[in-house]
Amino acid sequence: MTPPEVACTVDEMVQWPRRETLEDLEWRLRTRWSEHRSYLTYSRYRHPLNVVDETTQLVIEAFPRSANTFATVAFQLSQPAPVRVAHHLHAPAQVAAAVRRGIPVLVLVRHPRDAVTSQVIRSPGISIPSALSAYARFHERVAPVRTECQIATFEQVTDDFGSVIHALNRRYGTNFGLFQHTSEAVAEVYRMIDERAREPRLGRAVAAYRSGVIARADLALRSNAPSKRLVLENLVMQLCEEPKVLPTEWQQEELPV
Repeated sequence: MTPPEVACTVDEMVQWPRRETLEDLEWRLRTRWSEHRSYLTYSRYRHPLNVVDETTQLVIEAFPRSANTFATVAFQLSQPAPVRVAHHLHAPAQVAAAVRRGIPVLVLVRHPRDAVTSQVIRSPGISIPSALSAYARFHERVAPVRTECQIATFEQVTDDFGSVIHALNRRYGTNFGLFQHTSEAVAEVYRMIDERAREPRLGRAVAAYRSGVIARADLALRSNAPSKRLVLENLVMQLCEEPKVLPTEWQQEELPV
């Protein structure tokens, strides 16, 4: 993993003052709780599609801001049919649970300076020391089962995700579709990510698509209201049309009683 070119080191970041905010406290409590099985029980009520269960075919997990969303969207775009994926809990407990069940696990890793910087920019109420501490704990808890997981760096995911899926298939004997890492495919991934941000009403549908509960065609139908009306109107028109009489030579013979 190539270290990013930044002016400060991780050790220097740790020395930055901690901001005592409610968001920072909540972050510290939640990231510690995510190490325990009880967090999965809680998450089944809050985010039922994201939690590993008997239907899960793949788990994608990582510390926040480590290409989690890119990986889940790109993965589903590559599959001929929806694949049930548990993801985005950012919980070591989810990784451990998947390993116990024998479910393929893809763990994404980003350099701490990049991941933590991105996190505190997104959530200014979280202090850098708290974010660094959570980063360290996440990877320390995952380390004991790392040999049972497929590991991919942030750069591998964002530069050649097809190779990541290929390595996943080789490790687990799966046959997941490979992502074609072209500029058009990458643009489609970001389009879908941005679409959810622009259209909060699509949040549930997008979450269901990422988790492999609905197909891409179903998501498209829900995403574009005019297209949905057009599909329904065409269906009604077809049902209202007079039945067509086929030429004699094309008519099927009546089956004997």
